[in-house]
Amino acid sequence: MRMVESMLVAAVTRLDVDKVLALAVSEIQSGKDSIEIIEETRQGMTQVGHLYDQGKYFLADLMMSAEIFKDVISLVSDQANAIAVIEPSATILFGTVKKDIHDIGKNLMISLLRFNGYKVIDLGVDVAPERFAEGCIEHRASIVCLSGLITQSYDSMRLTVQALEKMGLRPGVKVVIGGLVNEQVRQYTKADYWVKDCSEGVKLCSSLFNLKTHQEIS
Repeated sequence: MRMVESMLVAAVTRLDVDKVLALAVSEIQSGKDSIEIIEETRQGMTQVGHLYDQGKYFLADLMMSAEIFKDVISLVSDQANAIAVIEPSATILFGTVKKDIHDIGKNLMISLLRFNGYKVIDLGVDVAPERFAEGCIEHRASIVCLSGLITQSYDSMRLTVQALEKMGLRPGVKVVIGGLVNEQVRQYTKADYWVKDCSEGVKLCSSLFNLKTHQEIS
């Protein structure tokens, strides 16, 4: 199995689009975890970045690796559309907070969550705090994921948590932040959790839903 994973990383590093897509399709059909497929692709993209920093690759190569990454995400997303939602209450509200328009990380994690059977409502980018609160009520979401990759995002995240509190939603809603964040940012924003990458975020959401289901049964 490690040989196939190494082949995928190598194919992305070489910018061999056809090989990457062929390997990705093969792994999807064999039932390989979507998170692993995306992670291998990300590793290859990271290698391309290193080669660019060393002057061995050009800007066009860096941009091509980003397109390859998007193609793999698209393949994973197509498979996710055929998977039923785990349960009606397993709804996640997701968005990039106000003053930030970065969406690559957001889109990746949403693809992985959907592939794993969760219903995800994507509010897009530059989302106002009030819109998160409204969306949470509208879709009865029990997890709200806030993405931000600039320092201005911290205040937006904090205001979003406050908006949820004002609407009386916090007791039943867990807030997860991701992007350019750490424990200090979590404490500042009053969020419940922070994650450093998409794989960790998917695992966290899964554990939160499992905990919620256990508490309801108990």
